Amino acid sequence: MRGRRRQSFLHGAVILGVATVVVKLIGAMFKIPLTNLIGGVGMGDFTIAYDIFRPLNSLAIAGLPVAVSKLVSEQAATGRLRDARKILHLSTLLFLVTGAAGFVVMFFGARLFAGFLKSPDSYLTIAALSPAVFFCCMMSAYRGYYQGLKNMYPTALSQMVEAAVKLLCGIALSVLFMAFARGSLASGESVLHTLYPGASQDEVMVYQFGAVGAVLGVALSTLAGTVFLFLRHHLGGDGLTREELAACPPPASSRVLLKRMVLIAVPVCLGSVATHLTTLIDLMSIMNRLDHAMTGNAQALLSMYQGLIPQGYSVTDVSKYLYGSYSGIAVNIFNLVPSLTTTLGVSILPAVAGAFATRNLPEVKRNVESVLRVTAMVAIPAGLGFMALSEPITMLLYGSKPMEAMIAAPLLRSLGLSVIFVSLTTPINAVLQAVGRVSVPVKLMVLGGALKLAVNFVLVGIPGVNIQGAPVGTAACYLLIVLLSLWVLRRATSVQISYLRVFGKPLLAGIACAFAANASYGLLLRAFESRLVTLLAIGIGMLFYAAVLLLCKGIYREDVLMLPGGEKIAKILEKHGLIG
Repeated sequence: MRGRRRQSFLHGAVILGVATVVVKLIGAMFKIPLTNLIGGVGMGDFTIAYDIFRPLNSLAIAGLPVAVSKLVSEQAATGRLRDARKILHLSTLLFLVTGAAGFVVMFFGARLFAGFLKSPDSYLTIAALSPAVFFCCMMSAYRGYYQGLKNMYPTALSQMVEAAVKLLCGIALSVLFMAFARGSLASGESVLHTLYPGASQDEVMVYQFGAVGAVLGVALSTLAGTVFLFLRHHLGGDGLTREELAACPPPASSRVLLKRMVLIAVPVCLGSVATHLTTLIDLMSIMNRLDHAMTGNAQALLSMYQGLIPQGYSVTDVSKYLYGSYSGIAVNIFNLVPSLTTTLGVSILPAVAGAFATRNLPEVKRNVESVLRVTAMVAIPAGLGFMALSEPITMLLYGSKPMEAMIAAPLLRSLGLSVIFVSLTTPINAVLQAVGRVSVPVKLMVLGGALKLAVNFVLVGIPGVNIQGAPVGTAACYLLIVLLSLWVLRRATSVQISYLRVFGKPLLAGIACAFAANASYGLLLRAFESRLVTLLAIGIGMLFYAAVLLLCKGIYREDVLMLPGGEKIAKILEKHGLIG
């Protein structure tokens, strides 16, 4: 049996971060061709299925991965490894039940969900994605266990397996389903007209059926991830030796451990559901308010997108088209950054939980400041960069769908500031959960979601604003959450965070990055017109960011030492006077 692998939180975050980059690259290879394949209407159906899946999946998982990770890290820190093993066994049984229940609700409730969202033709896409609820639950038990042991490799590898299978199966099935749909229509068969009675055009039905194939590929990818983790655990083991287990006291009773898991999991579950409910709020409020805006003054709305919306679309099709452009392009690009900082939240939770369990408050402070600083170093330049290069980025990635990309460009620009706030939310929530304030994130998310709903209701319903109001609601929601979360964190831990030290230098370097990228794009575009110009401008902005960050000593020794090979890197930076 291999020895137990343990990493510092930043080392673990690097492992998960690398995996996330690989997953996002594979995801881009999936989402970008898929968007080009099934268009705005198909992506609208695809996104609707995902927006139903996320809160149901969160409810089925029920906060147990966080509970498992927190409890396992606490047991490992206090030498109760037999309890850790027992927690894995209990959580697997719980996930088996909750995953099956989630699958049943999503599959048999597909028509109800689709009707409630005023998109009845989306029911097939929702039903096709339902098996993913069960398999995601089974994966979460293993991932939470290994994260609690501070071993991020199983999680990282399973994510890459899942992404690869999604790419292969999702695109292949989408192409096959669309070919079947076109063949069915050409032969005069009425199966598609039966499945999609509300479609205004034959091509719309083809796109919608392509979305069904894509989500089936996603469901198969979760099955592949589950099989990988099962084999990895049973063939490779968890690294706990017989000697270590023999030296541990007897484990607590199943009843005691289950009670502790539930006490942590329930508020975390509610917080996770509330988080995904903000996405549902977007879906419900935007679609409904867009319909309202179209009904009230269609000319005012359509005049904003002259030449960008295909002719002959019904009111519902226009709403779905705009929402698909927003969620399928702007939000997809926007989500690249929070997905990276989520890895910091996953990795920081067991580190802070272990330190807080042993009342090592200096270690808690060091970890909290480090995770906030590293998050800022990633999120600030990315968010400001989106604001500086929104149109070039959307055209670079979705150039084969230029109308949807042009609609998404100003939306991505407006989402730039939100990138920073959303990226900070997950690490801060993880710290609050680690120190026992597990109910705080759900309360704040409900408060932020209410603000988001109010902003969407007012702005999106105005024909002259319409979909452009959605990013404003997102920014308001997460700014409120971040400010209140930091206030609660200070009260809960008595940790005095140096905000200037944490955020000041990344902000200065981020502003330099955005100005450099924007200026270089304009200059290069005068020399030659090519998509390569966007990549060169992004590269120049990154170089300016790194240079300013190093020159103002925005990288700190304590952060570098937590990296793999950190001592060597720190010595090199110290030699040149580039470390804080």
